[in-house]
Amino acid sequence: MKSLNAFAAGLLALTLAFAAPARADEPEGKDEWLKGKLFGPELILKHRKELRLTEKQFDLIGVELKRVQAQAAESDWQLMSEASKLQDLIDQHPVDGKAVMAGVDHVFEAENRKKKLFMEMLVNIKNALTAEQVAYLKSVDPGS
Repeated sequence: MKSLNAFAAGLLALTLAFAAPARADEPEGKDEWLKGKLFGPELILKHRKELRLTEKQFDLIGVELKRVQAQAAESDWQLMSEASKLQDLIDQHPVDGKAVMAGVDHVFEAENRKKKLFMEMLVNIKNALTAEQVAYLKSVDPGS
């Protein structure tokens, strides 16, 4: 029973670790294909003067950040709720394998919603930039 609880705790920790957003301008190894293609708001704001962001561009980044922050909080809550339900299922003895796998699906769906939210933000921000601004970001982004 102790090893099952340890497994559940480990799965929960792993799930929450994957749910934590990676910095958009520093993707991890699995996201190598994104390097130099999408740029996080931190990188853009760091080079705001050099990019000569218009007021409209600056405002769009702010709107996107606020939208994502609000929705990410809801996504985090859903993810924690689904992970907690999964942990409860795993704590049972005997463990209902079908219910656990359905719970795993719910956790992964919650993770994917959050990842899609961040990807949508990065795409919307890139679309607001000019080709020259994108080229500049590629030149200063250490990940590209």
